Amino acid sequence: MRIFVTGASGYLGSALCRRWAADGHEVTALVRTTSRREVLESLGVGCFVGDVSDRASMRQGMSGADWVVHAAAELDPRASADEMRRVNVEGSANVATLAYKLGVGRFLSISSMAAFGGSPADGSPSNEDSPVRMPFPSSYSATKHAGQKIIEEIAEQGLRVDTVYPGLVYGPPAKRRGANTLLYRILTRRMPAIVGGRQVSCWVYIDDVVDAIVRVMDRAEPGGRFLLTGEPATVDQLVSKVCSLAGVRPPRWRLSVNAAEVLLLMMKVYFGLSGRRPPFSRQQLASLRRHWNFDDSRAREKLDWQPRGLDEGLPPTLTDLQSG
Repeated sequence: MRIFVTGASGYLGSALCRRWAADGHEVTALVRTTSRREVLESLGVGCFVGDVSDRASMRQGMSGADWVVHAAAELDPRASADEMRRVNVEGSANVATLAYKLGVGRFLSISSMAAFGGSPADGSPSNEDSPVRMPFPSSYSATKHAGQKIIEEIAEQGLRVDTVYPGLVYGPPAKRRGANTLLYRILTRRMPAIVGGRQVSCWVYIDDVVDAIVRVMDRAEPGGRFLLTGEPATVDQLVSKVCSLAGVRPPRWRLSVNAAEVLLLMMKVYFGLSGRRPPFSRQQLASLRRHWNFDDSRAREKLDWQPRGLDEGLPPTLTDLQSG
């Protein structure tokens, strides 16, 4: 099977390429001129220079693909709203439009639970058919939703699309990528305070996300939409698990989100004078006002998928973080 993948040098994209190469598929990766290609090339993955913002640059690499897997995304909270839109909205439109025009076999959109804008305020879980929670708390959440809507519009014209919505993805090789960044801060006691603490998020091990995606691609019937969210946990529960497993003390301080917003205003003055950015943003705090609790029963039932929980996934992740 010939697979064309965007975002191949990213945390999840590189893990997918590793699995596909091991399974004997022909993988072509879209990479930017600044992307590191050594790992991909060592796997036998063909690297094709281009950018999701330039539709023409992808044409040759995508032509003849059985699958186009769109994993590219801008998720850095420090990125501007314009940059988020360029990659997550316009880039998604370019990739899906070209795939449709070239008549590729199937298209897999790797979205995010962030595209739903959060789950209900009472902490109950949402699913694939739940209404989107608006207004969106961040540019990332808003642009992931907008990009996915465009892909769905192109699907109505005939592109055969499947979509997955991962939760917070963690696991080796960690190296402070993906949601491992937060785990590293807890592990190294660089998280001075717990903000909020009772908000629920869903944590899913990277190998389990890869396995679910392979199962989606093995399905004969297109059009599936699957949350891949793993285990829900509050911030307090996550911190407790990490500190217990690693034998480190939990953060000393606790702040409400309101208090953190006041602190951010004060920090902006100081950091503005020093030319640096505060360690967190207003949009990150807005996301902490919401629950991100999602029910992935559809994937478990239809894909026969059994993701591991935090008690199984955290130990190898923390070991990897401590070693690097």
